[in-house]
Amino acid sequence: MNKLLLLLLISISVLCFSQDNIKLSYASQYDDFIEIDIEMNKPTSKFDLIDFDTVTVTDNKKNVWKENKEYPLNYNYNNGENKVKRYYIPDHTFKTVNIKGVMKYFTPSKANGSYFDLGTLGDIPRNTNLIDKKITDKNPELYFSIVDSTVINKIFPDFSYKINEDEDYKKIDFKSYDFIYAYRYNKKQKIMYFINDDGDPGYDNLSIRNKKTGITYKFVKLKKGMTPSEVSKVRVELMIENEKSIRKIPFELKEVTVEKK
Repeated sequence: MNKLLLLLLISISVLCFSQDNIKLSYASQYDDFIEIDIEMNKPTSKFDLIDFDTVTVTDNKKNVWKENKEYPLNYNYNNGENKVKRYYIPDHTFKTVNIKGVMKYFTPSKANGSYFDLGTLGDIPRNTNLIDKKITDKNPELYFSIVDSTVINKIFPDFSYKINEDEDYKKIDFKSYDFIYAYRYNKKQKIMYFINDDGDPGYDNLSIRNKKTGITYKFVKLKKGMTPSEVSKVRVELMIENEKSIRKIPFELKEVTVEKK
């Protein structure tokens, strides 16, 4: 009986993570790029994350398309059902494309050592790497920290910016943001964070990247009129991929028609 149950569970697992769960959402050609959206049927929770491992697009003339990096997207994990890639428009005509790749399905958990509840902002130390040293010893590039204005003023002493061309350059108004976090990851090992259960929290956010270290600093405004007491209760969770938490799912979508928008 136990063996039969085990076989049944294995069969269910294989079905849940097969090619059948992955399909094309759309393939569209815009003025400056072609966008391809791949959808995976899965739960949309913070413990069910997806990202592309590899994707190759080849048209019916055997040309392999080059990814368009001029219009940046979030190349990290997300907890939705869709992942998008953008490509340069080829200088030749084509009829259809074949899309072949591997989707990474990341299911973080405490049990497999990939989920970390960092607690609330009121208790998290500032200006220090919050990633466990056992992990950074193997991959020192990984970094996640809650920082304050002293770090920003030291690294970017003369920084000013403007959002629109008709604006004047301005300095950062730290009072306009509720807190600042910093992160860095690489292709070898990615991280994902959730702040109050949101993987992309806040509005009117500002991001600055230190080209020397590769660390990105994100200034977050969670809500209007947030009090210091409310900020101190903001919960921060961190997910760090490892082999135990990743499933790689090969997929192939043949003879896809790209629609012009």
